[in-house]
Amino acid sequence: MARMFPTSDPSLPPYKSLIVQGNYHPSAPIHMCLSVPTGAKALLLSSARQALIRSLWEYNDEWLLTNSGTGNTCQSSSEVDIFYPPTPNHLVVLLSAFRTYKASDPVPLDAKATLDSVPSLLVLHELSAYFLPINENKPHTIASYLQLVSHALALASFLSPESQTPMRFALFDSQLDKLKLPVLRTPTVPVFDGEDNGDETPRPESVAFVAHKYFEWVGTFERSDPETDSPSDGSGVRRCTFTLHKQGSDIKSDIVWRWSEVPKQTHSRCEKHAIIFAW
Repeated sequence: MARMFPTSDPSLPPYKSLIVQGNYHPSAPIHMCLSVPTGAKALLLSSARQALIRSLWEYNDEWLLTNSGTGNTCQSSSEVDIFYPPTPNHLVVLLSAFRTYKASDPVPLDAKATLDSVPSLLVLHELSAYFLPINENKPHTIASYLQLVSHALALASFLSPESQTPMRFALFDSQLDKLKLPVLRTPTVPVFDGEDNGDETPRPESVAFVAHKYFEWVGTFERSDPETDSPSDGSGVRRCTFTLHKQGSDIKSDIVWRWSEVPKQTHSRCEKHAIIFAW
């Protein structure tokens, strides 16, 4: 079962597409990739390698600290392929290049984008990082973000017929609620002779409102600040909530999880507190 935590419970309901927003724990995409069935493959495409590594190190998930690089995770981690396309254009090219290997296929394949089997999971990580901070000199619009989502959905649809189980698609974006882009860009050159565009600047709109419509499920994380009676070093307990909403359904049917992130000194070889999930 798909999950975002070290244990199999709680697990996500069956889904084809899922968008996760809010202040999720940095190890959530990793746990999701490691939860694919035995023998299945997962693809993780992240906008920034250093940002992902730094967030995992700072968070310090106790389960990953204990099990990473050991025989317990050797098989599952070997089935996870991670790519770091540095720009939206690189991501589009990569998504368009992925193919599975067929000995009878006469079309030349890119060695780095050739897959030995159809992945059961595709994860995009932090797409908003491509567009933040907002730069008025860059012609990004809401369509720029949605184009990346569309290419990922197209890849899942393209490869799924080759597999008995459809490829699932998940997008993790902690900054989606902050991302606002214009619907259209004002032409830099007047469209009609004699027309003066003036200094009119297109109004930015919420990307999340439109992006949600592309997904079957929308998940929202909320994490509190460390409790007031906790140490001032930021190692206090955090209360967390995850709300999972299926598009088109009544909010009364939403799935809600609650837990605490508890920092503990669990390893003598690591001076940092490790985070344990307490349910």
